[in-house]
Amino acid sequence: MKRIKITADAGSGLFWLVWALLVCYGASQLGLGSVTDPGSGFIFFWSGLILALLALVLIAGPIADTNAADRPVVGTNWRKVLLVLASLVLYALFLERIGFAFSTLFLLSFLLRVSGISWPRAVTVAVAAAVGTFSLFELWLKIRLPKGILGF
Repeated sequence: MKRIKITADAGSGLFWLVWALLVCYGASQLGLGSVTDPGSGFIFFWSGLILALLALVLIAGPIADTNAADRPVVGTNWRKVLLVLASLVLYALFLERIGFAFSTLFLLSFLLRVSGISWPRAVTVAVAAAVGTFSLFELWLKIRLPKGILGF
């Protein structure tokens, strides 16, 4: 019989699983409704369910990989963590001023660049994501997004 070590991934997966189950329970208390007539908790329930499935994948990963416990743990790159947090704060501060499209373009370009992707590829992906999300929410779903100084 093989011993299973609890890794950091399994521990964080367990945390997210508990959180997801609490979200699902709270959403069910709000009322789920149906697909054609969703209740207040509909989207929260399904989001919690997806989070629970992802947490189970995170928990099962070390169990399936017998060498996971033998791998060295890489230290946290605090510079990148602080850059990401600062960029998210700036995004929240400038979202109303410069609008959804531009602030999302700048945020995604920066985050992709911080993750190691080249500038041309980061900007290309960011433009596609900003245009795609703007089109989805503003044009198709008719959800009003912050326009900013340029009006889009």
